[in-house]
Amino acid sequence: MALSIASSSSFAYKIAVETDLEADAKVNVFGGGATLHSIDIDNAANGGVAVFLKLFDSSSTVTPGTTKPDHQLRVGGGERILAQYPSGVSFSNGLSMNCSTTAGTAGDDTTDPVGAVIVNLVVA
Repeated sequence: MALSIASSSSFAYKIAVETDLEADAKVNVFGGGATLHSIDIDNAANGGVAVFLKLFDSSSTVTPGTTKPDHQLRVGGGERILAQYPSGVSFSNGLSMNCSTTAGTAGDDTTDPVGAVIVNLVVA
């Protein structure tokens, strides 16, 4: 699993690519506040298992199974979704994220997907 961030002085946007997002949270991905404009979640490697991407407006500790997500997206087994937000979704403190096979903060929210879940974020 590897997180990479691309930015350019020519554009106001930054792109983050996580090649294997798991239940352990990636905290403050962009190092401060950000406005999310699109998200691409690829769950093709988990053919029969839905995953839940959780987004947190937090620049500090996120505890899977305890910290309530501000936004959550379900991606069916073997599916890929692209969500676009033309007006943007604001994360004033910082954008943190994790992914598990359990929705919300109920149950075992620390279960990693077996296969890699690829996440691409575009923020301004």
